[in-house]
Amino acid sequence: MEEQRRPRRRSSYAGDGVAQRRRPAAAGAGPARRERKKREPLGDRYEPALELSFAYIAARPRSEAEVRRRLARAEAAPATIDRVIERLGELRYLDDAAFARARAGSLARRGFGPRAIAVKLSQAGVRGEAARQGTSAGIGEDERELARAALEKRLKGRAFAALDRKEQARLARWLAGRGFSPGAVRAACERAGSFDPDSSDV
Repeated sequence: MEEQRRPRRRSSYAGDGVAQRRRPAAAGAGPARRERKKREPLGDRYEPALELSFAYIAARPRSEAEVRRRLARAEAAPATIDRVIERLGELRYLDDAAFARARAGSLARRGFGPRAIAVKLSQAGVRGEAARQGTSAGIGEDERELARAALEKRLKGRAFAALDRKEQARLARWLAGRGFSPGAVRAACERAGSFDPDSSDV
């Protein structure tokens, strides 16, 4: 007797021609099911709060204010946050002066000037003397030299003197927007080639 054949199950095809089986919808699937479950507040639980802090600072150096904000978002109790911060300081995982130096150096290498660096440090919760010393140590060069290097990188081999006044003015405004002072912007542009300061707004 000829064996009875079962009907083949049709497959749906993706745009690249690869067959994919249709999966039955999971029971109870819907918008509510897909929403992330809210994590339990840390409250006064010290060990989980410390572990969260370790994970947070593992990606890159953080300031004390950044760690405090992260723990506050996780709803840790104020006393728990203070305790974690104290422990991180004992382990030398938190040092705002070192953070400011490293952050300022990183931003300077990316073409930011002192003013922009100060703003970004302030956003990270580092202000006052720690920010000033960190910026000075992190930059390590004259502001005009930093502006010149940033402009040279931006030009990508083009000759500044060969550009028209409109393009030169646009580059001058770009330097100002990166946090360089008017004096540093003018010095960098004049060193790069012929530049008319009256043609720009800096």
